[in-house]
Amino acid sequence: MASLCAKCKKSGRVWCPHNATLEIRARLSGSLKREMSGPTPPGMFVGHSGYPNIFWGPMISTEKAEDEPSKMYGMSLEQIISSRASLVRGMKKGNVKLSDRMLTASQEAVMSIKPVESEARFSRAPKFSLELDEVAHPVGASAPIDSFKITENPAIPKRVDQLASENVLSSEALSELLLHGFDVHYLSRLLSSGVLGKKENKKMVPTKWAITATDDTAAKRMMNDVRDFREIGQPEVYSNTYLDNHFEILLLPGSWEYEQFESALTPELEKRKAANLPAHGMQFSVGAWENWKTDGRINMSEEYEPYSGRSDYAERQGGGYYAARFAVAEALYRMKRQARAVVFREIGTGYTVPVGVWEVRENVRHAFLSAPEKFDSRERALSHLSEKLIRQYARSSRILAQRKLTEF
Repeated sequence: MASLCAKCKKSGRVWCPHNATLEIRARLSGSLKREMSGPTPPGMFVGHSGYPNIFWGPMISTEKAEDEPSKMYGMSLEQIISSRASLVRGMKKGNVKLSDRMLTASQEAVMSIKPVESEARFSRAPKFSLELDEVAHPVGASAPIDSFKITENPAIPKRVDQLASENVLSSEALSELLLHGFDVHYLSRLLSSGVLGKKENKKMVPTKWAITATDDTAAKRMMNDVRDFREIGQPEVYSNTYLDNHFEILLLPGSWEYEQFESALTPELEKRKAANLPAHGMQFSVGAWENWKTDGRINMSEEYEPYSGRSDYAERQGGGYYAARFAVAEALYRMKRQARAVVFREIGTGYTVPVGVWEVRENVRHAFLSAPEKFDSRERALSHLSEKLIRQYARSSRILAQRKLTEF
């Protein structure tokens, strides 16, 4: 584990991203060359700056790197950053509707369900600079790329290959593949690479946009069925914590509704929570994640959607909202039940750098892998939650403010 720099010691961090970055740079220094070959994970990176003329390119591994969220779950922050930093991003400028040989090779790598061997030539040796994002995975070294080709046959599922050739809407293709058991992470890569959609509309989609769009599309598809399922019979609470992100999911009897709270905890607030004391000074904020950690305020945001759904973007929580909502809809779809759902996410001080919304999705998914706490009334469920969360949410909740006739 990297030693703590002065800044991290002062802030009370248990892991130092600054010194860790220096260690990773030193480790990779000998492997970053103009010509590289090795396994290409099934993915490519598409930027969003300057859209529709963006930087895009394939990813190449300098060493074994994990790309699947289901396999990354359980890794420490240091392990995640170290693994992702070993990926080299090729960068080429082009319009999102570009069609050329390099893109075709990159798309075939993306469609593969396992890494494929590849060869790449860069304009210069890749330079290491760790990029972190709230939505997408961390990315390591990058350089302008001149050529890229895969040197073995990719393992492309038959139905994926067929849909890439058929003249169907990308949303229809995503829905079909979802119901055939393909994970949303794989589907977001397909959408980003531009292999799906009607021929005249095919285009690359910035990676962070594609992740959120896929979570949104997949959730809406499942919610169509969830709304027809029988309601749950009593309040249920599901819990999970990973990377100092604590989730409590409250399901209440009733027709589908969804509400999500996100709170960034300060050291003082964590102490009050541990002592089961009320949180003072809580305020709603639209601020970005990094501001939550540096401006000294206690921040809480809330997003909501009714039975009919929402058409506006969840500005206050962004991709995290859609990742968690998908995981809840997925769980209800598998239960064949519907409910009013309230998700509480508390981000602890140990979550020092963002690793992407896959953490949110997998956190909520893992909450549903364990049996829930069940209660004979909403009040008892809320009393249970008050012992595990900062006590500040009920007065701000639109779902918890409601009463059903059966509750009187």
